[in-house]
Amino acid sequence: MYNVVLIGCGHMGSVHLDDIYMMENVCIYGVVDVDIERAKLFARKYHAVSFDVSYERYLQDENTDIIICATYPESHLKILKECVKYHKHLLCEKPITTNLKQAEEFVSIVQSSDIKVQIGYILRFNETYKKVAQMIQEGAVGHPIIMRMNQNHHVMDWEKYGMLLQNASPIVDCGVHYVDVCRWFTGSDVAGVSGIAMRTDHEVPQDTYNYGLITLKMADGSIAYYEAGWGNTIAAENLKEFIGPLGRIRITERTNRPSCQEEGDLIEYYSYPEKEYKTINVNCKRRPTGAQLEHLIKMIEEDIPATPTIDEVFKSFETVIEADRILKQNQN
Repeated sequence: MYNVVLIGCGHMGSVHLDDIYMMENVCIYGVVDVDIERAKLFARKYHAVSFDVSYERYLQDENTDIIICATYPESHLKILKECVKYHKHLLCEKPITTNLKQAEEFVSIVQSSDIKVQIGYILRFNETYKKVAQMIQEGAVGHPIIMRMNQNHHVMDWEKYGMLLQNASPIVDCGVHYVDVCRWFTGSDVAGVSGIAMRTDHEVPQDTYNYGLITLKMADGSIAYYEAGWGNTIAAENLKEFIGPLGRIRITERTNRPSCQEEGDLIEYYSYPEKEYKTINVNCKRRPTGAQLEHLIKMIEEDIPATPTIDEVFKSFETVIEADRILKQNQN
C-alpha cells in the first residue's frame, strides 16, 4: 500500500484523485491546500486520512510514500527539492517550472537524485494518442507529416485563467503536451519555432497574451502548428489532425461527439491512394492520471524510466519557452 499526499486541491488535484480513489494499492493519506476549507472538502470527498494548509508535516512523515504536486508551476522546484530531502517520490504536474533556468535546475536534481519523478504528460498515457502514435510510426500516413493542433477555451471564469496567466501563457501551459506529441509521433527533434500572439481581453496583463499560435519545423521535415487561446470571445475548439502523403488521421474526443459519446474517442483515418475511410473508436479516459500513478509505482518497484523521460520533458519545455519569448517580443 502506497500512502499518497496531494498538494493543491484545485481542478487538476480533483482529476488526480477522481482517478486514483479506487486503486487498491493506494491510500489517500493527506490533502493540502492554502485554502483550509477547500482542503477539508477534498478530505471529506475522497476520504483522505487528514488535511492541512502546509505540506511540510507530510514530507517529514515517514509513512508518506508519494507526493502528487498539482500546484502552479512557480512552486514545483521548491516541492521537488523538499521531496528529495525527505525521499518522497513525486508525480508533478506540468509545466515543470516557469522559466528555463529553473527548469535546468529541476532536471539536474531529478537526474542526480534517487527518488522517482514522473511529470504529468498525460497524453503519453491516453489510449487514443497511443494508438495514433503507433499508426503514424508504422507509416499509416507516410512521411513527412503536417500536424494541425489547437486547444482554445471560451473563458467563463477569469479568476482561474488569471491565476494561470501569472504562471504560464496558453502556449506554455498546454503547449508542452503538443510539442511532446510532435516529437513523440515523428521521433524527431524540433529544428525551428516561430509564431504570433495577441491580447484580446483587457483583463490580460500587459506583459503576456491570451492567444498564441506557434509553428514548428521538425528535423525530419515534418511541420506543425499549435494554437491556444483563453478568452471571453474565443470559441472553444479542439482540433488534432495529422496529414501525410499516404493519408490523414483526425482525433475527435468523446465529449465532442454528441451522438456517439458511449463509443469513446473517434479516430478518423483516410488512406491514399486507396481513397478509403476507416473509423476507430477508442474507449479511453481523457486524463488517465491513475495510469500515470501506476507507472510511477512501477518506476519505484521495477526501476523503469519515466514516460516521457525527464530529458524529453525538458526538450518540450525548452521549445515552448523559446516560442513564448518570440511571441511576447512580437505580440500586438
